[in-house]
Amino acid sequence: MTADITALNYQSLEKLNALAKRDPKLALKKLTSEFESLIWYEILKGLDRTIMKSELLPESFERKLYQEFLYQEVARVVSGRPRGFGDFLYQQLLKSPYFKKAIENPNK
Repeated sequence: MTADITALNYQSLEKLNALAKRDPKLALKKLTSEFESLIWYEILKGLDRTIMKSELLPESFERKLYQEFLYQEVARVVSGRPRGFGDFLYQQLLKSPYFKKAIENPNK
């Protein structure tokens, strides 16, 4: 996963769309890896909510921000590995008729 296509914003979608016209398989791989990263991030946030919080160390804005960055980075590192959810999704989408057609005719 590259750093320039990590956030869900208009520029990233435009870059991904341009990449899909040049190399549809690579674009699909990046998209499934990004989706896997998003899933892992949500799992980590959900797991964090299950932990009992102590009033001994109050939660500050800085601590919450650091924790969000940490979860984003862990999700980014974990995603995109072989035999992961993103890889499974990529393999399944390659088999679908829609993506087969898109790979054969990338400019349409």
